[in-house]
Amino acid sequence: MRLLIPQEEVFFMIINSRWLRLLCALIVCVVLRPGFTAPLSAAEPVAVVVKGVEGDALKNVREALALPAGLISNGKVDRLWLERFVSQAQEKIHLALQPFGYYNARVNVRLDPGNAGEYRLLVNVETGEPVRITALAVSLEGPGAGEEPLQKMAAAFPLENGGVLLQQTYEQAKEALQLRAQELGYLDAEYPVHEIRIAGDALSARIELILKTGEKYYFDGVRIEGAPDYPDAFLWRYLTFSSGEAFSWARLAESQLNFNNSERFREVIVTAQKQESQEFKVPVLVQLKPAPRRSLRPGIRIRHGHGRKIYPPLPRSEYAARGP
Repeated sequence: MRLLIPQEEVFFMIINSRWLRLLCALIVCVVLRPGFTAPLSAAEPVAVVVKGVEGDALKNVREALALPAGLISNGKVDRLWLERFVSQAQEKIHLALQPFGYYNARVNVRLDPGNAGEYRLLVNVETGEPVRITALAVSLEGPGAGEEPLQKMAAAFPLENGGVLLQQTYEQAKEALQLRAQELGYLDAEYPVHEIRIAGDALSARIELILKTGEKYYFDGVRIEGAPDYPDAFLWRYLTFSSGEAFSWARLAESQLNFNNSERFREVIVTAQKQESQEFKVPVLVQLKPAPRRSLRPGIRIRHGHGRKIYPPLPRSEYAARGP
């Protein structure tokens, strides 16, 4: 289909386009002109200046020193509150540096009053040497200790002897190993031992981590409630697991997503009834609330000479049995 535009409008569009390009060129020339400086925003009543640390550690320190809401009200600083905040700043900074292995840092905090009620919080940090790992032991116990995926994750633990003690890396790897065990069906996997021992000089650390898998769980039967108009065979096709398979939270979530994406139900709840499990077999309950019908199902009209015959629409149960 061709779109016809009157010549007058075409001419107007061309003129506007030319003026727009000219305006953009003028703006660029002004901004790039030597000596041009963008206007600065008004100075903050409290400026925080941190020296001696960089990267993620600096970001963590800045977040630790974020001013509490209410300390500055209507552009005015609550002096007593600010002084109390400054008195706590050194401890906050030490805690912010520890996740990066700095347990022996030297921190100096000073508050300098400026003009017209403005202040500068000056922080100087000497991080010192980070804590390094001198011993690392990650092991598995229980029926799942022989699972190859768990053995590979334990062997590839991202910290190593001689490396810096990074708490975030440690916590993420620890959680990932436990979650992997649970994904394999070991729902009771836990850490009876999870220790980080830092030496008195805050320069070395020993890590011991033991994951006890517990028994492996399996899917048991499935009970579906709330959709009597749909045949069981039709509903079961949305399930991504079968009885006897290793239990998996991911499979459970996929099944719920399948029911939701069908757009036949306004509410879907898929629950693993672990408290009712016997011999490590977990029954599953699926609760459904059908969505309102949005499609018309007219009958079929066939003409025979001067007469006509009307066939009624299919019953809902029959319609469901034939698929979406």
